[in-house]
Amino acid sequence: MDQINLRDMQALAKKRLPRLLYDYLDGGTHDELTLNGNIGDFERLKFIPPVLADVSQVDLSTTIFGERLSMPLILGPVGSLGVLSRRGDIATARAAEACGITSCLSTTAVASVEEVCAARKEPIWFQLYVMKEPGHHDQLIQRAKAARCKALVFTVDSAVSAQRDRDLRHGYSYTGKVRPSNLLDMLTRVAWIRDVLFGPRLSFGSMPGGKSNYKRIMAKAGGGLIAKDVTWDTFREIRAKWDGPLVIKGVMTPQDALKALGYGADGIVVSNHGGRQLDSAISSIMALGPIVDAVNDRAVVMMDGGIRRGQHVVKALAMGAKACLIGRGYAYGLAARGQAGVEQSIEMLRKEMAMTMGMLGCREVGELRRELLHDGQWTF
Repeated sequence: MDQINLRDMQALAKKRLPRLLYDYLDGGTHDELTLNGNIGDFERLKFIPPVLADVSQVDLSTTIFGERLSMPLILGPVGSLGVLSRRGDIATARAAEACGITSCLSTTAVASVEEVCAARKEPIWFQLYVMKEPGHHDQLIQRAKAARCKALVFTVDSAVSAQRDRDLRHGYSYTGKVRPSNLLDMLTRVAWIRDVLFGPRLSFGSMPGGKSNYKRIMAKAGGGLIAKDVTWDTFREIRAKWDGPLVIKGVMTPQDALKALGYGADGIVVSNHGGRQLDSAISSIMALGPIVDAVNDRAVVMMDGGIRRGQHVVKALAMGAKACLIGRGYAYGLAARGQAGVEQSIEMLRKEMAMTMGMLGCREVGELRRELLHDGQWTF
């Protein structure tokens, strides 16, 4: 049967990937309450549809940091895409460009920022972690500049390494070590073996020194990569070194959003890391409205977390977001069918968005407004 939505792509990814990799992609921390809440709170939020509007033409296009996008969607940073599909980081960037949107490369990408930027005509965004290795983030900023990255996305919600129960059960770790109990399952995934293991050598190209240095950092950090002493002073230093749009990702309170403005942020991503960090945190969509109100158009507010349908994107836009980032939503497609799967996932969301906007009487994304939403348990 043909795939018609992201859940179908998710099912294909589950069939193709070794179980430990699928659970790494699909899972969240502890009891996965935040992960499921991200999706569940989108479902609780309902539309109030008006009627008798001319929707013969629906335009999804928008402009973010001066760049025209065919729809308000950005492929967010997901680490280790190259283990899901051959040259996964490059395939993702190319798919985004083919669909008229942009993508953000993770610090922990398999391909280097130089390789990915060379594979596209238009510049990408680059996500920055500040790690324990001295000087590492300074090098990455300079490399992102040299590669002409459009925006720098500073992720701030990962100083403490989260416990993800699914990964622990598999013994999965960033070091690449695999338990013997997982080998049999991996050997049954013939298509994945042919595509990934028999493909180009895997390395972490955006890490100084590549794969060997990555392992050294892991050993030195005792299994944790991210620095624990990152503060607003760190943000100020990064702002001074980066002269393009600077986005802070992982903000969940109006107070932190206002601090980010004060320190020079051009964009804010309301995000709980897809439920992969703090369990029992509120959902991103629940946090979005108060942050939009606090920022009051002084920065570009975006969100991610729980987006599985075009209707979810429309709800976030109606709540006040200028665009949404997706992670798992396109990574399922990548794992299932490579670049073609990513493009298919994007087009699924595009079709659902256009249909939903038409039913809401909105011809442009700027016409979406909070009055189109209702949930009796929330106060906007």
